[in-house]
Amino acid sequence: ALHRFQLISPLLQTGLDDAKRLQLRRTIADENHISVRTLYRYEKAFAEKQFSGLKPADREKHRSQNLPKNFAFLLEQAIQLRKEVPERSVAKIIYILEAEGLVAPGILKRSTLERHIYRAGYGQKQMQMYKEARNSSSKRFCKPHRMMLIQGDIKYGPKLPIGKHGAKVQTYLSSAIDDHSRYLLSSRFYDNQEESIIEDTFHQAISRYGAFDACYFDNGSQYIAKQIRFSLARLG
Repeated sequence: ALHRFQLISPLLQTGLDDAKRLQLRRTIADENHISVRTLYRYEKAFAEKQFSGLKPADREKHRSQNLPKNFAFLLEQAIQLRKEVPERSVAKIIYILEAEGLVAPGILKRSTLERHIYRAGYGQKQMQMYKEARNSSSKRFCKPHRMMLIQGDIKYGPKLPIGKHGAKVQTYLSSAIDDHSRYLLSSRFYDNQEESIIEDTFHQAISRYGAFDACYFDNGSQYIAKQIRFSLARLG
């Protein structure tokens, strides 16, 4: 359900006209090797039952038996090859892996490896986007209305004598700010930087100002923890 929500979340943005939404839907379908009709089905299910509507029907889950046992290692090597040369095609990556004796010829399928590389964030289009972003000048970005987007981050605070026998403990400031107004929705110091402080930050922000449409943060382990992503998806 979380994966399906992440697929359709760009389509849930307000302000998209029909033509733009149709184009975006086709792009998502092509990049994820699914049909446009499948996306329509996911959107309809979400509109009717929210996040719970995206849960798969009760049936025994199955994984492809064609993936080699060391596929995680092969994927890691494939991503490294893509990082070294962003223009390197998946077919070329497979050829190199086979030539180095890491996998027998014919085991890795291009479409399968391409899908997993894309999900990891290293598809060719994604790499091009990263390159263009690095080369472009910095521009001010701001949503047109409040609570359309909030931004979260953690910063180091002072060391305070709050430990056992007055020992100094490193503190961390976890904050959430509204992108449009730059209004601080929640900001507190904590004695750790675990996932729980992010949960508390979002809880404080939502309790005071209501649910937001989307949130933006880095790939810190606290922010991409499965429970955080699951909770945000449940909020839509």
